[in-house]
Amino acid sequence: MNVTTDTEAPPFTTQSPPGSQDYLFVVGFFFTALLLFLITYVSYTCKRSQSPPPSDTADDEADNNQLIRSSRGLDDNVLVTFQTSIYSETTMPHKSDTNNCGVGCSICLADYIPADVVRILPECGHLFHVGCIDTWLKAHPTCPVCRNSPLAAVCVTELSQ
Repeated sequence: MNVTTDTEAPPFTTQSPPGSQDYLFVVGFFFTALLLFLITYVSYTCKRSQSPPPSDTADDEADNNQLIRSSRGLDDNVLVTFQTSIYSETTMPHKSDTNNCGVGCSICLADYIPADVVRILPECGHLFHVGCIDTWLKAHPTCPVCRNSPLAAVCVTELSQ
């Protein structure tokens, strides 16, 4: 008896069971969303920790502005100690040096007229319109022309009294 049996090996299937592709997609999407959330959260907390805390009251803001303003220039009490006069009556300390005072205010660049009220800085003798130099000295503690401090002469005068 000649029995021939054809035994063939069944073909191998490399297909995954149905639905497994969907599972991997859902898990990948979940991890991607989680990663984006973590990056956003960390970025937000880092930026928040670097920014200064907000001011709760208007008084704090006014105090901060006062500190900034008073720490840069001269106080009004110091400004009133500097000599003022009418331009036509001004005797300039260095009258021969025309570059010293010029014919106009170095801040506003306007020429002096005889009725202008000018302030003479004690240390260097430069003169300016009162409004111009007072505004300048409240922001900057030095002469706008020569950058010398006008406080040196004021301090010496106060010490000698």
